[in-house]
Amino acid sequence: MDLRVNLVAVAVALGCAGFVASRVSSADAPEAGSAANPKQQAMFAATVADGEPGWRRAAEQAFPSDLWSQRDSFHSHEAQSIRDLAGGYHVPFEEVIRAIDADVHRSRDIERSARAIPCTPRPFYD
Repeated sequence: MDLRVNLVAVAVALGCAGFVASRVSSADAPEAGSAANPKQQAMFAATVADGEPGWRRAAEQAFPSDLWSQRDSFHSHEAQSIRDLAGGYHVPFEEVIRAIDADVHRSRDIERSARAIPCTPRPFYD
């Protein structure tokens, strides 16, 4: 390899890194948001719990024989709902997650139980 090409590549990489570092250091910090009160926490948990059966049905209809994609679709709907709730009530995303987590751990419903599903690779890739 030509030494000049390598030096130019290093210079470009360092220039890009410097530009990114300057942009990051001058960016405004995100708004902190307020903590959710107990009434909001209960509402967040209930809203997501109420949406779960519909998200599950939609995922099963969209991917009738692919459990992996069903779970992926379900969690996509769940994540969007969480983002919408956090943004709509101006609370940190984590506040909504904590409310849902507490509700799931209290739940006796097998569909909402706090259990881990082993991660297994897909048996095939399209």
